[in-house]
Amino acid sequence: MALNALEDRELPLLSWGITDGTLSEEEVDDVLWSVIGESEDATSLFAGADQLKDALVSQQLLFYVPYGASGQYRTRFAEGVRLTASLRQIFAPWPGKQLEADWWEQGKPLVADYRLHVAPRHYPMRDIAAAAAIAEMSASPGWSQTHSRVAEVLIGSYELSRFQVDATKTVTGSLTHGDSRGVVVGAGTGSGKTLAFYLPAFAAMANDGQNGVHTLALYPRIELLRDQLRDAVKNALELRQRKLPSPRIGVLYGRTPPTADSVVQGIYEWTAHGKSRVCPYLSCPTGDSGLMLWRDADRAKGSETLWCSVCSRQIPDGLLALTRQSIQQKPPKLLFTTTEMLNRNSGGSTPLSRTLGWAASGPRVVLLDEVHTYSGSTGAQTALLLRRWRHARRGAVTFVGLSATLREADRFMAELIGLRAENVTLIEPRSEDMKPEGREYHLALRGDPLSGTSLLSTTIQTAMLHGRLLDRKPQPGTTLHGTKGFLFTDNLDVTNRLYDDLRDAEGGQCGKNRRKPGAAVLAALRSEDLPDAEKRFIIGQSWDLPERIGHHLSQDYMERPLRIGRTSSQDAGVDTDADLIVATASLEVGFNDPNVGLVVQHKAPHDPASFLQRRGRAGRERGTRPLTIVVLSDFGRDRVAYQGYSSLFAPEVTPRTLPVGNRHIIKIQGAQAFVDWLSVRLRSRGLSVDTRRLLSGNTESEYTGPQVPKARGAIIRDLEQLLEGDRAVQHSLAAHLRGALGLDADEVLALLWEQPRSLMLAVAPTLLRRLYAGAAPIHKDPGAQSRAFLPEFVTTSLFAPLNLPEVSFTLPFETADNDEERLPVGRALREAVPGRVSRRFGYRDDRHRTWLEVPTNAAEHVIDLSQVLEFDEAQGRWATGRVDLPEVAVTRPRRIKLAQPDLEIGTSSQGIPLWATQFVDNPAGPPIPADVPKVPEWRDRVLSVGFATHAASNPTEVRRMTYGARAEVLKGKPAKRHKVAVSYVHQGERAAMGFASSVDALRIQVSPLDLSLPRVIAHLNSPQWRSKAFTHTVMEEPRLVEATSSFQRGWLSLVYLAAFAIQGLDGKEPEAIHASLAHGAWRNSITDVIPLLYRQDPSASPTGGGTPADRVIGDLQELSQNPDVVAVLDDAGSLLFAEKLHERTAGLARRAYLDTLASAVLEAVTRACPDAQDQDLTLDVVPGTGTIPDQIWISETSEGGLGVLEGLAGTYGNDPARFWSLVGAALRPNSFEQTDSRLTRLLRHVVEAEPSGDLAQAMHEMRTASSAEGSQEALKHLLAAWTELDGAPRHSDVASLATRLLRRGSDTLTDATALELVSAWDRLEAATGIEVDSRVIAYAVGAGKIQLPRKITPDQAFSILWPRGDQARNYHLDSYQPYRPVDNPQVLDRLLAATVHTEAWPRLDATLPDWRSAYSDLLSSHPAAEVVVPLDRPDLLREVMLAVPAVRVDRGVLELYGEVTQVHRDSREVVVKVDIKEAEQ
Repeated sequence: MALNALEDRELPLLSWGITDGTLSEEEVDDVLWSVIGESEDATSLFAGADQLKDALVSQQLLFYVPYGASGQYRTRFAEGVRLTASLRQIFAPWPGKQLEADWWEQGKPLVADYRLHVAPRHYPMRDIAAAAAIAEMSASPGWSQTHSRVAEVLIGSYELSRFQVDATKTVTGSLTHGDSRGVVVGAGTGSGKTLAFYLPAFAAMANDGQNGVHTLALYPRIELLRDQLRDAVKNALELRQRKLPSPRIGVLYGRTPPTADSVVQGIYEWTAHGKSRVCPYLSCPTGDSGLMLWRDADRAKGSETLWCSVCSRQIPDGLLALTRQSIQQKPPKLLFTTTEMLNRNSGGSTPLSRTLGWAASGPRVVLLDEVHTYSGSTGAQTALLLRRWRHARRGAVTFVGLSATLREADRFMAELIGLRAENVTLIEPRSEDMKPEGREYHLALRGDPLSGTSLLSTTIQTAMLHGRLLDRKPQPGTTLHGTKGFLFTDNLDVTNRLYDDLRDAEGGQCGKNRRKPGAAVLAALRSEDLPDAEKRFIIGQSWDLPERIGHHLSQDYMERPLRIGRTSSQDAGVDTDADLIVATASLEVGFNDPNVGLVVQHKAPHDPASFLQRRGRAGRERGTRPLTIVVLSDFGRDRVAYQGYSSLFAPEVTPRTLPVGNRHIIKIQGAQAFVDWLSVRLRSRGLSVDTRRLLSGNTESEYTGPQVPKARGAIIRDLEQLLEGDRAVQHSLAAHLRGALGLDADEVLALLWEQPRSLMLAVAPTLLRRLYAGAAPIHKDPGAQSRAFLPEFVTTSLFAPLNLPEVSFTLPFETADNDEERLPVGRALREAVPGRVSRRFGYRDDRHRTWLEVPTNAAEHVIDLSQVLEFDEAQGRWATGRVDLPEVAVTRPRRIKLAQPDLEIGTSSQGIPLWATQFVDNPAGPPIPADVPKVPEWRDRVLSVGFATHAASNPTEVRRMTYGARAEVLKGKPAKRHKVAVSYVHQGERAAMGFASSVDALRIQVSPLDLSLPRVIAHLNSPQWRSKAFTHTVMEEPRLVEATSSFQRGWLSLVYLAAFAIQGLDGKEPEAIHASLAHGAWRNSITDVIPLLYRQDPSASPTGGGTPADRVIGDLQELSQNPDVVAVLDDAGSLLFAEKLHERTAGLARRAYLDTLASAVLEAVTRACPDAQDQDLTLDVVPGTGTIPDQIWISETSEGGLGVLEGLAGTYGNDPARFWSLVGAALRPNSFEQTDSRLTRLLRHVVEAEPSGDLAQAMHEMRTASSAEGSQEALKHLLAAWTELDGAPRHSDVASLATRLLRRGSDTLTDATALELVSAWDRLEAATGIEVDSRVIAYAVGAGKIQLPRKITPDQAFSILWPRGDQARNYHLDSYQPYRPVDNPQVLDRLLAATVHTEAWPRLDATLPDWRSAYSDLLSSHPAAEVVVPLDRPDLLREVMLAVPAVRVDRGVLELYGEVTQVHRDSREVVVKVDIKEAEQ
């Protein structure tokens, strides 16, 4: 309560991005006395405010601010937010080097802004005594005395929540119905919903007299069932101890051993522990974390007894089935398994399959835990699997789902299990039954897109900081914030990189409890014991609070690293000693550690329900205060997630649907159902053969048995009769599909006959061919691979991606259990790139690396694909769209052989694949045309819009091929770079590796840029375009590409521009500057520019001795002697002043226009389809050739259609104008540009116009406030004064002002310095006629060329300046295009595209008394107009929005009405764009 009250004083400032506020001594005392007066608990524990304050300070829940005015405090959370907002990328000095002066200012800023969400945690009240609960349950139908006795044991001394009682009654009652029912229990993490299921389930099992499995507990992943299994075993032991019926329990998953002997060796081996084996999925039910051991002696005599390694408690023989053989011989009452095991054991022809219920009998209750995690294609496959199972099971089943808080959970549950909604009951806590306990914190961080750092760096530094804001070795049960954190990513590659980089940052951790000699703990660079502690503390670069908590940061950078662990699909299990654990989805469920207090999510989560699970890993105990941080970039879905951060942290998952109607998913499950049908027919003949195994691995030649030949023959006859048109057989199959998948007649017909992958035209013939061929096919056959089950038609698992099929890898070392490593084909071809050294598969040993070998003794290398592809399929000759290679023979890889690079090959070696793409229209026709916009902004420029979708039976075939690579291999010590051009051959001719996908797509054809438009000509001779043309010429000129790396070209460009700008400040004309820099004279600036601007950039990999900056200087000086480098920079430099630049750069301009427009279209699609994930869509830009216009393609990444573009086709058809308004919105000034103009106007006002005015006074009050209350009052004053000057500021405006100009120690001279920096920037650009970025201005400051009111360093100048210029203008349009040709990189220019697509519509002032009449007159002669409303008139804005659709517009004889198509803020106004639809479409 006391901590809440203190934080409540701080939150108003923190919410606006102001982090330097403090609580005064008086405020703290006032708050704490109030708490003592209101709380009996506080009164009994503390004699007064001082004692309570001391208790808070001793636990560092309240932090005494060591510098500044005395008696200042912040809560732990507030100080943590301040340090987070100040994060910088700082590297330790190189061995033998000392820290440079002001090193803490040299690091690049990592956080551009943040959003904060703090909320109380709510839990259901537990206020129903056990006796009262059981008495109420006794009235339920089917409840017996045995039920009551079991309930007494399971409840014990606990009290129950109302929803737990209701769930028990409902589940028990549903078992008495004669039909299938569903119950879904929805409640938050830690609320007790698991007991709400297991209480009625155990009671029902105790009363069940039938043989076989009674309750099937299905989990999406094995990790989730471990905790539930431990609790179930504990309950069973207690029942047995009380002499009550105790259910036998079984666990069936991929590693369940077939027999007792299997645990000794092979893939099912259990870890040895003396003369015992360790059970891998169960710890001691007593909670002492002891290992459960299966003694060799017990195993030898057939006893399934387990013993705890700590307390020696035993799980007696017969209670837990440990092997598949045991499960089959004596089926358990309660069987824990996964949805994948249920899928892989379908058919009902084996004992295990029958135990699971695939043969018309089986479980009566099915538990589906974490229902909300079933989403997308995985959820749809699971839904169809459950339909297949229920169809095979035949009898009544009660499905019980457990879910986080999910809106419309009953409807979703009904869709998942295939029942009518009225047969599903929703049980959830009522709002009046909830009570607050504790508090939860959420931070959304926006990485700085202009600092040149990766977002991963932001995540790493965030983890380093917040891992040290957790408690260190607290007394049991006393931690509010926890002691460990989980770091989640949604990409295995990123997980491994984050793990490796974080271990490097935390002292070079390697192997098990080892560190690299001399490796620094980077957090120690924030030690309070290092020089300039006060200066560093003020700007957030001294981490005093973590040290007070107990996380020592040593001056020698060696001490107290956080221990880093990893949990992923590659290395399951959790390092219980780790402080931070990097994880994928494998850890988001099933690991309930009460010590976890921190969750960090890297990038926007792919699924809200999954993210809710991840958040729930922290703060498992009631009353705790967990923190969730999401680190977001400023691109794509990340930007959308940041803008909608409140929904990101919502406690409830929004309503969702499953794509069970997706034709591709239906075909996958249809192929499975087809095999189920074959199994049913085998059973009808008395043949008990595993049909799936029989049809795997080219009919599984090693599968033998007395019935196998008969079964193979029977299946051949069924397939022959089916394909020969036997009506009875075909009718039997159609009826089975209709019942098993819940399809109508038309859907069954499409499944049978519609290509691709139809049952009759593809699946059945393939099976028959393989059965004919046996184990020795003449041609290579993907079905011949071991355990391959219909790889062309069925995903390898329910969770596998749909862009089938996958690529497997042969590795040069062993992996866990020697499991086969697989990747989807697109990712596989980006992983296996010649010259690229990868550690993706090196999770068992840090030394394990892979690559496709590239020799370094030649500039060119040819790889024969037959040497690296162990299995492939020829695809034919595909068109590349390239002049130098019009066609190429393409082969589709199935298995790629990787090599281990020699030790002298550097891990930073890279290879960039050379991609080509071909779009092939469907034989049914090209994309179906949609309306082309007719408004002037787009008319005549957008030529066609077309959708190609599976729903319309005309999907597009996308062919991706990589015909070689550009490799850059680092070899030796010091490392030397070797550039190698790699190409492929196969069977004696030029070749490529590639794949084809049939996908939904959007195609937009556009006119090329009209270079004759006056406004286009003006832009192409502007300072902004001159700098862009220069930079791109340097970056892309083939002679430079051949001789340099991209980083070196970037530095060369910067050095030249800095030298050019400095001379411009001296008054030289641009042409004279160019002449003075000719013939490489710019090289004289290298030694001046690089030391000032290098800023510890990590992009220059170590290639020799000295510091990184020394090596960059040496490399650039060597390059400056290269005649090609000198010639290219001379030529490019002329672009900075040449006349008629639009003619010289016409090609680049057309590229920039098309790329920018394409990115704006992708942004509009992302906005129009908010459910689309980053990985769902791919953007391709295809320049026109001959009569074919420029094309923009946006295609889905998965076969069969994800529904994204299908949905867009519908919304676009309903309102094309809205879509194109979204495209236009993407071309308007972004938040950085708006902040730039607003901060510049603010500074001019407070420095020049009114230095003693209201706004200047408010800024002074912010700087001098000594209490949270004073800071809040100053903030209110500031917001009011700024609103009066320039309209209401945005959060990003206030945050930028606070972090750059209102930091502690700032004053009016800071304002004057900042204004002079901006003014000098403007003067420099005007004098030189070019645009420069902030690094050049910082260099000019360091060179003494800009006279400022206060002397500052280049780093200080850089920290004051906010984002401006080209990068700031275009960052939001940057998009990931994985298959873009490397010689045609993206060029973005928002100003150019906006110049083409911005129309100056007539404007109308809504404050005019007769605005309605003027509006009607205006639109009678114009297709659109803009109504302008002052920002401070929300009432008038509402009036306009309501009036527009109702005011009549007369156009001739027509009576028309306007429609609002855009609303945006422009300076101090809100602009409402109104269109007359009939004039547009």
